[in-house]
Amino acid sequence: MYAEYADEIEFDQDYLDYEQGERTSDIPLPPVMNVLLFVSWFVICLIGLAVITLAKNPVAGIIIIAVPTFIGMVLKPTFGLCIMMLALPTGAGIGFNQTFSLDRGVGVALAVSFALNVLITHPRLRISNKALWVMAIYSIWILLVSLAGQYLGLELMRAFTQFQLLMLILIVYWILETNGEKTFQWALRAYVVGTLGTILLAFITGAAIRTLENTSQTRYSATLGEAIDANMLAALTSTAFLAAIYLFARNKNILWRIVNFAAILFLPLMLLKIGSRGALVALAFTLLSPLLFIRQVARRPALAVLLLLIFLLASIGSGLLIKGDGLERSVAERLTDVGYAKESLHYRMEPIKQAIKTVVRKPAGTGYYSWFEETGTLIWPHNDFFLVLGIYGLPGALLFTCFMGILLVTIRRTPLGLEKIYVRAVLIFLIMMGLTIGQMFHKYYWVFLAFVMAGERIAKIYTPADDSESAAELEEDLLIEYELVYSDEIVSP
Repeated sequence: MYAEYADEIEFDQDYLDYEQGERTSDIPLPPVMNVLLFVSWFVICLIGLAVITLAKNPVAGIIIIAVPTFIGMVLKPTFGLCIMMLALPTGAGIGFNQTFSLDRGVGVALAVSFALNVLITHPRLRISNKALWVMAIYSIWILLVSLAGQYLGLELMRAFTQFQLLMLILIVYWILETNGEKTFQWALRAYVVGTLGTILLAFITGAAIRTLENTSQTRYSATLGEAIDANMLAALTSTAFLAAIYLFARNKNILWRIVNFAAILFLPLMLLKIGSRGALVALAFTLLSPLLFIRQVARRPALAVLLLLIFLLASIGSGLLIKGDGLERSVAERLTDVGYAKESLHYRMEPIKQAIKTVVRKPAGTGYYSWFEETGTLIWPHNDFFLVLGIYGLPGALLFTCFMGILLVTIRRTPLGLEKIYVRAVLIFLIMMGLTIGQMFHKYYWVFLAFVMAGERIAKIYTPADDSESAAELEEDLLIEYELVYSDEIVSP
């Protein structure tokens, strides 16, 4: 028995060295106590919801729910991560005017509870992924550019937002790194459930329909309450769709497979109703991208068949929705009018050209709010790379490119399996989406990059010792070609 145990724990000496000194972020409690705490929290939340809906006292109900939830987040950072992922799909949709939102409140609670957990347990925090150090340098550069900006107060607020995003990706990454593979799955489950629940609740309450009157071209660009950007909602929906595919393939539980299958069927239709062309193109390319890696397809043919089947079902459903007049007229025109697409492309190319011209005059960048005065345009570039290039100059663009390059290297050395395919799909989607919109200041963008970084460790857990061949040895030349194509795209206007 001991020999079998030794064989299991010694499958990768490098992995042991990597994990040495780490511990689970959760405060260890007996299993019975964990169950009792969860049941108690659930009952208290039901009482809080009853106070909100029946007693019509939202403030008291929120307090009843928030206090035990925060205590649970301090004791169990994995629970805090799941709560954050549950609220993440709401964006800025659930809240009070423009001053407070559920998503923002949960993010602050996660940060504070993480700090309290560190003070209580004194863990050894080790940042092993070089991408995090690059992001830290990138954040410092943003601060320096902000200090030289014309609107010092506003620029410093933007720099503070960047440091908040840095702390967010550090917290999410550390929670995923110091816990088992179940944390990775439960966080994604919470995200899928949160996405489905938010959209369903929006349609039941009519909030999405009411906000159509307040948005351009009557697109579905809101969840609950306040309107949010349609491209952001499309990105949230697409990342939930990718998570549902991964969970459907990884998890064998019947109940969760039903939930994930429902998400796989429903979310592409919702994506069509949102009407974001960039998200549709990015998601289609992402779903077909695994077929570029021929050797990996040969090793995992079932996964290739699953992806093709999902793509086929999504295409059939989309065709039926369009033929059956299931889309708003303006949305259908956006998706089918070639002339409108050319006009939109021309409109978006202007700030990209301005970014190139501006960086020649100001290699260090203009600053976030000074961009408008320096360029005379009313919008920022709808492209991650050119957004960074124009606002934060050549050093910012170099650090951003280095950051993405480290993530690509991380994926290449990840063992082949479901986790590698999933995190690669997420990164490809974010890169493709970043060619048409600017995502650098959205929370979901950095959260899922943390999942990409943590995917290597999760993949090692599932990979047997005799199948731990480096992913770099399995990649076809097409991967190198893809990286070169992306590099050409970000340096050419």
